[in-house]
Amino acid sequence: MKKVLVAVLLLSISVITVQKAEAVFEDTYWGVRALGMGGAFTAVVNDSNAPLYNIAGIANCAQKEVTLMGSRLFAGLEGVEIAANYLGFEYPFSEKIGSFSFVWSSLSTPGLSRYDTFNIGYARRLNDVFNLNTEIVNLAAGLNLKYLRQEINFDEEDADLSSSKGALTADIGILAQFKNGISLGFSSKYLTAPDVGFKEKDTVSNINVIGIAYYTDLLPYVKIPTFTVDLDVVFIDGEVKPRLGMESYVLNDKLAIRLGGREEAFDIGFGYEITFANESTLIIDYAFELPFEIEESYGSHFIAISFRFN
Repeated sequence: MKKVLVAVLLLSISVITVQKAEAVFEDTYWGVRALGMGGAFTAVVNDSNAPLYNIAGIANCAQKEVTLMGSRLFAGLEGVEIAANYLGFEYPFSEKIGSFSFVWSSLSTPGLSRYDTFNIGYARRLNDVFNLNTEIVNLAAGLNLKYLRQEINFDEEDADLSSSKGALTADIGILAQFKNGISLGFSSKYLTAPDVGFKEKDTVSNINVIGIAYYTDLLPYVKIPTFTVDLDVVFIDGEVKPRLGMESYVLNDKLAIRLGGREEAFDIGFGYEITFANESTLIIDYAFELPFEIEESYGSHFIAISFRFN
Protein backbone atom coordinates (compact mmCIF):
# COMPACT_ATOMS: atom_id res chain seq x y z
CA MET A 1 0.00 0.00 0.00
CA LYS A 2 2.95 2.36 0.41
CA LYS A 3 3.51 2.43 -3.33
CA VAL A 4 -0.16 3.21 -3.88
CA LEU A 5 0.04 6.05 -1.36
CA VAL A 6 2.99 7.61 -3.17
CA ALA A 7 1.18 7.42 -6.50
CA VAL A 8 -1.99 9.02 -5.14
CA LEU A 9 0.00 11.78 -3.47
CA LEU A 10 1.63 12.64 -6.77
CA LEU A 11 -1.56 12.47 -8.75
CA SER A 12 -3.48 14.76 -6.44
CA ILE A 13 -0.61 17.16 -5.73
CA SER A 14 -1.96 17.44 -2.20
CA VAL A 15 -1.69 15.66 1.14
CA ILE A 16 -4.37 12.96 1.23
CA THR A 17 -4.70 9.45 2.58
CA VAL A 18 -4.68 6.34 0.47
CA GLN A 19 -8.34 5.73 1.30
CA LYS A 20 -9.32 8.98 -0.42
CA ALA A 21 -9.85 8.55 -4.18
CA GLU A 22 -11.60 11.92 -4.37
CA ALA A 23 -8.45 13.89 -5.13
CA VAL A 24 -7.66 11.70 -8.13
CA PHE A 25 -11.10 12.14 -9.68
CA GLU A 26 -11.29 15.79 -8.63
CA ASP A 27 -8.07 16.93 -10.30
CA THR A 28 -8.39 17.45 -14.02
CA TYR A 29 -5.51 16.12 -16.08
CA TRP A 30 -7.48 15.99 -19.32
CA GLY A 31 -8.50 18.45 -22.01
CA VAL A 32 -5.31 20.03 -23.33
CA ARG A 33 -6.89 23.33 -24.38
CA ALA A 34 -8.47 23.75 -20.96
CA LEU A 35 -5.26 22.71 -19.17
CA GLY A 36 -3.37 25.44 -21.03
CA MET A 37 -5.82 27.87 -19.41
CA GLY A 38 -5.20 26.57 -15.92
CA GLY A 39 -8.37 24.48 -15.95
CA ALA A 40 -10.52 27.64 -16.09
CA PHE A 41 -12.98 26.54 -18.75
CA THR A 42 -16.49 26.34 -17.25
CA ALA A 43 -17.82 29.40 -19.10
CA VAL A 44 -15.76 28.87 -22.28
CA VAL A 45 -16.72 25.28 -23.16
CA ASN A 46 -17.31 24.98 -26.92
CA ASP A 47 -15.46 21.84 -28.01
CA SER A 48 -15.00 18.17 -27.10
CA ASN A 49 -13.37 19.14 -23.79
CA ALA A 50 -16.76 20.41 -22.59
CA PRO A 51 -18.00 17.14 -20.96
CA LEU A 52 -15.18 17.32 -18.41
CA TYR A 53 -15.80 20.94 -17.41
CA ASN A 54 -19.41 21.86 -18.23
CA ILE A 55 -21.55 19.44 -20.22
CA ALA A 56 -23.85 22.27 -21.35
CA GLY A 57 -21.11 23.45 -23.71
CA ILE A 58 -21.59 20.66 -26.24
CA ALA A 59 -24.91 22.29 -27.23
CA ASN A 60 -22.90 25.06 -28.90
CA CYS A 61 -20.67 22.79 -30.99
CA ALA A 62 -21.48 23.21 -34.67
CA GLN A 63 -19.47 20.23 -35.98
CA LYS A 64 -18.74 16.67 -34.91
CA GLU A 65 -15.44 16.44 -33.08
CA VAL A 66 -13.16 13.69 -31.86
CA THR A 67 -10.17 14.26 -29.56
CA LEU A 68 -7.34 11.96 -28.49
CA MET A 69 -4.90 13.01 -25.74
CA GLY A 70 -1.74 11.59 -24.23
CA SER A 71 0.61 12.94 -21.57
CA ARG A 72 3.80 12.68 -19.56
CA LEU A 73 3.11 13.65 -15.95
CA PHE A 74 5.66 14.93 -13.44
CA ALA A 75 8.71 14.58 -15.67
CA GLY A 76 11.95 14.38 -13.73
CA LEU A 77 10.67 12.26 -10.87
CA GLU A 78 12.91 9.20 -10.90
CA GLY A 79 11.04 5.90 -11.02
CA VAL A 80 7.64 7.55 -11.42
CA GLU A 81 5.55 6.69 -14.46
CA ILE A 82 2.07 8.24 -14.55
CA ALA A 83 -0.11 8.45 -17.65
CA ALA A 84 -3.23 10.51 -18.33
CA ASN A 85 -5.17 9.54 -21.46
CA TYR A 86 -8.37 10.92 -22.90
CA LEU A 87 -10.73 10.13 -25.75
CA GLY A 88 -13.67 12.42 -26.44
CA PHE A 89 -16.37 12.53 -29.11
CA GLU A 90 -19.25 14.97 -29.49
CA TYR A 91 -22.06 14.76 -32.02
CA PRO A 92 -24.43 17.70 -32.63
CA PHE A 93 -27.74 16.75 -34.26
CA SER A 94 -29.79 19.92 -34.50
CA GLU A 95 -30.74 22.85 -32.29
CA LYS A 96 -34.05 21.22 -31.38
CA ILE A 97 -32.67 17.72 -30.77
CA GLY A 98 -29.45 18.81 -29.11
CA SER A 99 -25.96 17.29 -28.91
CA PHE A 100 -24.53 14.06 -27.50
CA SER A 101 -21.05 13.18 -26.27
CA PHE A 102 -18.96 10.25 -25.12
CA VAL A 103 -15.76 10.62 -23.13
CA TRP A 104 -13.27 8.19 -21.61
CA SER A 105 -10.53 9.50 -19.36
CA SER A 106 -7.90 7.48 -17.55
CA LEU A 107 -5.15 8.12 -15.03
CA SER A 108 -2.77 5.25 -14.29
CA THR A 109 0.49 4.19 -12.73
CA PRO A 110 1.49 0.88 -14.40
CA GLY A 111 1.48 -2.02 -11.97
CA LEU A 112 0.02 0.08 -9.14
CA SER A 113 -3.30 1.80 -9.83
CA ARG A 114 -5.71 2.96 -12.50
CA TYR A 115 -8.65 5.38 -12.43
CA ASP A 116 -11.14 5.45 -15.32
CA THR A 117 -14.17 7.63 -15.97
CA PHE A 118 -16.74 6.97 -18.69
CA ASN A 119 -19.12 9.82 -19.58
CA ILE A 120 -22.24 9.87 -21.75
CA GLY A 121 -23.61 13.39 -22.10
CA TYR A 122 -26.49 15.30 -23.59
CA ALA A 123 -27.08 19.05 -23.89
CA ARG A 124 -29.53 21.36 -25.63
CA ARG A 125 -30.10 25.07 -26.12
CA LEU A 126 -33.16 26.31 -24.21
CA ASN A 127 -33.96 29.63 -25.92
CA ASP A 128 -37.12 28.20 -27.49
CA VAL A 129 -38.24 26.68 -24.18
CA PHE A 130 -38.03 29.98 -22.28
CA ASN A 131 -38.72 32.23 -25.30
CA LEU A 132 -35.35 33.97 -24.99
CA ASN A 133 -34.09 36.42 -27.61
CA THR A 134 -31.01 34.98 -29.31
CA GLU A 135 -29.84 38.54 -30.00
CA ILE A 136 -29.32 38.91 -26.27
CA VAL A 137 -28.35 35.48 -24.90
CA ASN A 138 -27.98 31.81 -25.76
CA LEU A 139 -28.91 29.51 -22.88
CA ALA A 140 -27.96 25.81 -22.76
CA ALA A 141 -28.16 23.02 -20.20
CA GLY A 142 -26.87 19.46 -20.10
CA LEU A 143 -26.63 16.18 -18.20
CA ASN A 144 -23.60 13.92 -17.99
CA LEU A 145 -23.96 10.30 -16.79
CA LYS A 146 -20.70 8.97 -15.35
CA TYR A 147 -19.24 5.63 -14.34
CA LEU A 148 -16.16 5.81 -12.13
CA ARG A 149 -13.83 2.87 -11.73
CA GLN A 150 -10.66 2.52 -9.72
CA GLU A 151 -8.34 -0.47 -9.76
CA ILE A 152 -5.46 -1.02 -7.35
CA ASN A 153 -2.92 -3.84 -7.15
CA PHE A 154 -2.82 -4.47 -3.41
CA ASP A 155 0.07 -5.92 -1.46
CA GLU A 156 -0.17 -9.42 0.02
CA GLU A 157 -1.57 -8.08 3.32
CA ASP A 158 -4.64 -6.78 1.46
CA ALA A 159 -4.85 -9.56 -1.12
CA ASP A 160 -8.34 -10.51 0.06
CA LEU A 161 -9.74 -7.18 -1.16
CA SER A 162 -11.32 -6.82 -4.57
CA SER A 163 -8.89 -5.16 -6.97
CA SER A 164 -11.52 -2.88 -8.55
CA LYS A 165 -14.50 -0.81 -7.50
CA GLY A 166 -16.93 1.22 -9.58
CA ALA A 167 -19.83 3.60 -9.03
CA LEU A 168 -22.39 5.55 -11.05
CA THR A 169 -23.01 9.27 -10.74
CA ALA A 170 -23.89 12.32 -12.84
CA ASP A 171 -23.02 15.95 -13.62
CA ILE A 172 -25.26 18.82 -14.66
CA GLY A 173 -24.28 22.05 -16.37
CA ILE A 174 -25.72 25.41 -17.41
CA LEU A 175 -24.21 27.94 -19.80
CA ALA A 176 -25.44 31.43 -20.67
CA GLN A 177 -23.60 33.28 -23.45
CA PHE A 178 -24.47 36.95 -23.85
CA LYS A 179 -23.95 38.93 -27.06
CA ASN A 180 -21.78 41.46 -25.25
CA GLY A 181 -19.06 38.79 -24.92
CA ILE A 182 -19.77 37.76 -21.34
CA SER A 183 -20.53 34.11 -20.54
CA LEU A 184 -21.66 32.55 -17.29
CA GLY A 185 -21.31 28.86 -16.56
CA PHE A 186 -22.25 26.54 -13.73
CA SER A 187 -21.32 22.89 -13.32
CA SER A 188 -22.20 20.50 -10.51
CA LYS A 189 -20.15 17.30 -10.64
CA TYR A 190 -20.52 13.96 -8.83
CA LEU A 191 -24.06 14.82 -7.79
CA THR A 192 -24.58 11.63 -5.78
CA ALA A 193 -21.17 11.68 -4.01
CA PRO A 194 -20.44 8.10 -5.22
CA ASP A 195 -18.66 5.59 -3.00
CA VAL A 196 -15.61 4.01 -4.65
CA GLY A 197 -14.00 2.62 -1.50
CA PHE A 198 -12.52 -0.85 -1.14
CA LYS A 199 -12.33 -1.58 2.58
CA GLU A 200 -13.96 1.59 3.95
CA LYS A 201 -16.36 4.14 2.57
CA ASP A 202 -14.58 6.46 0.13
CA THR A 203 -16.90 9.01 -1.42
CA VAL A 204 -16.08 11.44 -4.21
CA SER A 205 -17.45 14.77 -3.01
CA ASN A 206 -19.88 16.87 -4.97
CA ILE A 207 -17.96 19.65 -6.75
CA ASN A 208 -19.63 22.90 -7.78
CA VAL A 209 -17.98 25.32 -10.17
CA ILE A 210 -19.04 28.82 -11.17
CA GLY A 211 -17.34 30.35 -14.18
CA ILE A 212 -17.40 33.77 -15.81
CA ALA A 213 -15.69 34.48 -19.13
CA TYR A 214 -15.26 37.43 -21.45
CA TYR A 215 -14.57 37.22 -25.18
CA THR A 216 -13.70 39.98 -27.62
CA ASP A 217 -12.44 40.04 -31.22
CA LEU A 218 -9.83 42.63 -30.20
CA LEU A 219 -8.95 43.50 -26.61
CA PRO A 220 -8.97 47.31 -26.27
CA TYR A 221 -5.74 49.25 -25.64
CA VAL A 222 -3.39 46.24 -25.75
CA LYS A 223 -4.83 45.08 -29.10
CA ILE A 224 -4.78 41.35 -28.34
CA PRO A 225 -6.85 39.57 -31.04
CA THR A 226 -9.54 36.93 -30.46
CA PHE A 227 -9.08 37.17 -26.72
CA THR A 228 -10.81 35.10 -24.02
CA VAL A 229 -10.37 35.26 -20.25
CA ASP A 230 -12.10 32.92 -17.80
CA LEU A 231 -12.31 32.83 -14.03
CA ASP A 232 -13.56 29.65 -12.37
CA VAL A 233 -14.35 29.33 -8.68
CA VAL A 234 -14.43 25.73 -7.43
CA PHE A 235 -16.40 24.84 -4.28
CA ILE A 236 -15.60 21.50 -2.65
CA ASP A 237 -15.88 20.33 0.95
CA GLY A 238 -16.09 23.88 2.26
CA GLU A 239 -13.02 25.01 0.34
CA VAL A 240 -12.92 27.65 -2.39
CA LYS A 241 -10.35 27.25 -5.18
CA PRO A 242 -9.98 29.88 -7.93
CA ARG A 243 -8.67 29.17 -11.41
CA LEU A 244 -7.77 31.78 -14.03
CA GLY A 245 -7.03 31.31 -17.72
CA MET A 246 -6.53 33.34 -20.90
CA GLU A 247 -6.46 32.51 -24.59
CA SER A 248 -5.70 34.42 -27.79
CA TYR A 249 -5.65 33.38 -31.45
CA VAL A 250 -3.14 34.95 -33.82
CA LEU A 251 -1.96 34.32 -37.39
CA ASN A 252 -5.47 34.58 -38.84
CA ASP A 253 -6.91 32.62 -35.90
CA LYS A 254 -4.72 29.61 -36.63
CA LEU A 255 -2.30 29.75 -33.69
CA ALA A 256 -3.64 29.72 -30.13
CA ILE A 257 -1.63 31.00 -27.16
CA ARG A 258 -2.85 30.12 -23.67
CA LEU A 259 -1.86 30.98 -20.12
CA GLY A 260 -3.39 30.02 -16.79
CA GLY A 261 -2.93 29.08 -13.20
CA ARG A 262 -4.52 27.60 -10.10
CA GLU A 263 -3.52 26.90 -6.54
CA GLU A 264 -1.47 23.84 -7.44
CA ALA A 265 0.20 24.80 -10.71
CA PHE A 266 1.05 27.25 -13.49
CA ASP A 267 0.08 26.39 -17.08
CA ILE A 268 0.96 27.48 -20.58
CA GLY A 269 -0.37 26.09 -23.84
CA PHE A 270 -0.39 26.37 -27.61
CA GLY A 271 -2.63 25.14 -30.39
CA TYR A 272 -2.62 25.16 -34.16
CA GLU A 273 -5.54 24.64 -36.52
CA ILE A 274 -5.38 23.38 -40.11
CA THR A 275 -8.58 23.89 -42.10
CA PHE A 276 -9.25 21.79 -45.19
CA ALA A 277 -11.29 22.57 -48.28
CA ASN A 278 -14.27 20.53 -47.03
CA GLU A 279 -14.42 22.75 -43.90
CA SER A 280 -13.05 20.00 -41.67
CA THR A 281 -10.32 21.04 -39.23
CA LEU A 282 -7.31 19.32 -37.70
CA ILE A 283 -6.23 20.77 -34.35
CA ILE A 284 -3.00 20.07 -32.49
CA ASP A 285 -2.85 21.27 -28.87
CA TYR A 286 0.00 21.25 -26.38
CA ALA A 287 0.06 22.25 -22.70
CA PHE A 288 2.80 22.42 -20.10
CA GLU A 289 2.03 22.43 -16.38
CA LEU A 290 4.52 23.29 -13.67
CA PRO A 291 3.42 22.06 -10.21
CA PHE A 292 4.21 24.28 -7.23
CA GLU A 293 4.33 21.55 -4.59
CA ILE A 294 6.59 18.96 -6.25
CA GLU A 295 10.05 20.50 -6.49
CA GLU A 296 11.64 17.37 -7.92
CA SER A 297 9.50 17.56 -11.05
CA TYR A 298 10.15 19.93 -13.92
CA GLY A 299 6.61 19.73 -15.20
CA SER A 300 3.95 17.74 -17.01
CA HIS A 301 3.42 17.64 -20.77
CA PHE A 302 0.09 17.14 -22.55
CA ILE A 303 -0.62 16.81 -26.26
CA ALA A 304 -3.89 16.26 -28.10
CA ILE A 305 -5.03 15.82 -31.67
CA SER A 306 -8.59 16.79 -32.54
CA PHE A 307 -10.57 16.53 -35.76
CA ARG A 308 -13.75 18.49 -36.52
CA PHE A 309 -15.94 17.49 -39.43
CA ASN A 310 -19.47 17.77 -40.81
